[in-house]
Amino acid sequence: MTTLSPIRLCLLAGLPPALSVVPDIVLLAAAADRLPDPLATHFGADGADGFTGRVPTMFVSAGLGVGLAALFALILMMGTRRDKPLRRPDSPLDPIRLLIGSAWGVGGFVGVLLLSSTLANLDVADAAQVTLPAWAFLIAAATGLLLGTAGWIAAPESPISEEAPVSAEPLAIGRTERVSWSRRTASPWMLMIGAVALLMGITVGSVVHPLTGVLLAVTGVLLANLALVRVVVDQHGLTVGTGPLGWPRWRLSPEDIADVSADDISPIHYGGYGIRLIPGATAVVLRGGPGIVVTRRSGRRFVVSVDDADTGAAVLAGVIARAE
Repeated sequence: MTTLSPIRLCLLAGLPPALSVVPDIVLLAAAADRLPDPLATHFGADGADGFTGRVPTMFVSAGLGVGLAALFALILMMGTRRDKPLRRPDSPLDPIRLLIGSAWGVGGFVGVLLLSSTLANLDVADAAQVTLPAWAFLIAAATGLLLGTAGWIAAPESPISEEAPVSAEPLAIGRTERVSWSRRTASPWMLMIGAVALLMGITVGSVVHPLTGVLLAVTGVLLANLALVRVVVDQHGLTVGTGPLGWPRWRLSPEDIADVSADDISPIHYGGYGIRLIPGATAVVLRGGPGIVVTRRSGRRFVVSVDDADTGAAVLAGVIARAE
């Protein structure tokens, strides 16, 4: 059981990404007379293809560091704000260690790339001639992996729950009765981000670079699709579909289900929001709160966040009991 407060945990996750950009900012300030202005800050296959002034580059680096720090700290704070354990005894995923390790790793990767970009500009008269060597990415990846491992080791273990989820009380269903329960769940913020990415993709594709625009637009469509989930329980078992077309879709038959319960779902427990594939579980999590937890006969769990989860779990338990 961790004894660290949420504030100290947020500092542990947020400080490394913020500090990772400091070497780049210091170099930009200390070696001003050895750097071109503007600097080469974006690189393609043929070399530099994007340029930024030295002072704006310092602000961009600082913004990346602060933004990453705030993002990881916010996720950790949202995940630990409930006064309850984050990890079950049968779960191989440690949410706090995973998040802090990711924060350190991403910070190290970004920090090394920024510093490598500035180093490549040193003592160069024409920024258009600057190239970023491939080994810079390898060093950045190795640094990110090393720091991510260090963050995992330095982070405290997530609190472990000593209480197992209580199986749902089956709803009495006659042999000839037909039953159906369904709910829709939406994530407004995922829908908004998807719409923004789609609009950015259309703009970038038509003005700047078609391939980049297409990638952004596709990302936006996928995010918007994942922001809508429909959960159905009927005589066929549990069906979960995403988006207007209900795809991707998961179907769990009564014969495949060993146990079902309703639980308070914490996104951090399953590695974040969206569709999460983690050891021992598949989770469709759009927000924290009530959800249905299914244990399959294979031992793997399926989790979906949905309103009125108690009723849905009871109906599903009744369907399973009738099928036995």
